[in-house]
Amino acid sequence: MVRYPLEYNEILNRAKWNTFGWVRKYSNGAPKFHKGWDLQQPKWTPVYPVSVGTITAVQTSDVGDYGRSITLKFKHNGKNYWAFYAHLEMVMFPAGFEVTKTNLAIGFVGDSGNAKGIAEDKVHLHFEFRNRSFGGNGTEDRIDPAELLGPPPYGGIFYIDDE
Repeated sequence: MVRYPLEYNEILNRAKWNTFGWVRKYSNGAPKFHKGWDLQQPKWTPVYPVSVGTITAVQTSDVGDYGRSITLKFKHNGKNYWAFYAHLEMVMFPAGFEVTKTNLAIGFVGDSGNAKGIAEDKVHLHFEFRNRSFGGNGTEDRIDPAELLGPPPYGGIFYIDDE
């Protein structure tokens, strides 16, 4: 089972450019790839594991484009995947932590990384699926979240885990 990373999941501004793919543009108009979904939620909203698995990497300092982040390795249909959570306010567990329940908060939405100082109504979780632990600059190691979760939740979708 793969679940959504938040209890309420809504694409930031309900806008396509906050979803996966060649949906953004550089200032010169050239296409720009966005590697995940931006899910709008207030600071300190709990973030949940999408599946049981192992936290393989964490960034607890507010550095780089992604700021505070978590990488979770999990299996789905016999394949390894990595879920990546970024722009967090706080990370709750260290690398190596075994996630055995999906209703346990592993972090909190924030405005770290290149989202630092963003308007309150634009605070979001940047969320990705990957086919390897550390994503590169290209597109080949990212997986459209729609492949595992269904269409982008433009209108919002609740996910309540009743474990």
